[in-house]
Amino acid sequence: MKAKTIALAIVAAAFMSGSPRALADGGSPSPAPLRVLTANVGNADILNCGPKYFYKLCLVEWEKKVAEGIAKLSPDIVSLQEVLDVQWCEAAAVEKNKKNVCFRFEDRKERHQVRRLLGEDYTIVCDGRANYECIGVKKSAGTVEGCGSGELCRAPGWPLTIETPEGCSTKTVVFGVDAEIRGKRVRIVNGHPSAADAGCRAEELRRLFEGYEGFPALAATDRPAIIMGDMNMDPFQGDAAKDDVAVWRKHVGDGKEYYYLSGPAENDPPFRTCSGFTLDHVITNAARGSCVTLGQAPGTERLDGHPKGAPIQEAPDHFAILCEISLPDGD
Repeated sequence: MKAKTIALAIVAAAFMSGSPRALADGGSPSPAPLRVLTANVGNADILNCGPKYFYKLCLVEWEKKVAEGIAKLSPDIVSLQEVLDVQWCEAAAVEKNKKNVCFRFEDRKERHQVRRLLGEDYTIVCDGRANYECIGVKKSAGTVEGCGSGELCRAPGWPLTIETPEGCSTKTVVFGVDAEIRGKRVRIVNGHPSAADAGCRAEELRRLFEGYEGFPALAATDRPAIIMGDMNMDPFQGDAAKDDVAVWRKHVGDGKEYYYLSGPAENDPPFRTCSGFTLDHVITNAARGSCVTLGQAPGTERLDGHPKGAPIQEAPDHFAILCEISLPDGD
């Protein structure tokens, strides 16, 4: 196993606060790298966050641990999957177990889980459908088109949410935002296509990269873009003959429009992010930098602080990915 040495440098920076900026030639400070985080925070164990909670982040204890981990890293851009939106607490029967996030949810100071996870320093957009997937942009890093600074936007009809392919679940989502990050217009995409249906997953990925029926591809080619999330497929171990893997490989990799910041760009072979597979990815068409898989890369700890090698049980069942990147010069 050959770990890229740059990964350890990123980890060291990630767990430091207030570190000085590097000096560029001539002695002027260069912009600090943007810190980007993607994390699936759900739990697929039927005994914990089972069907009642749609396998999302359901436990108060782990919600707090994830929030503490995010605050410690202080990312500029965040992509979260499997958040439990308050609408699902409102629709459910009264929760009697105080361990669960819907217990007396209406009395909580902040009713929206994603806001509890990220805090007040972020502008947040959720997919507008099930609102399981959300993107946060730190106010100090930039703004999001269509969502006021510091607001939480989660209403139905978000314009950059890919429509559900016919016959597929409406609760699986690939969506994006256009943001201005340090003066540059950037497309940010949070991908979480179907886990259960490979055909639906392939079509969602095809729509991401190729567009459909007059809806342009979310994978922009006219501006810098960062695409990240739990894609529910492993392009490194997966069968190249399968449609979902084939679609992904058609558009991502050496010599393609999009290339990896995570996966093989971090380590060879890529670290596993869930159940022995590399399902979580960060790709781009323009940014430079590198990523670390938290809790898998040497010298790192999991986002939620769960001990390395310990059984997952109640903890989120994915390893989060942290990156430090720079955007290209110019508009």
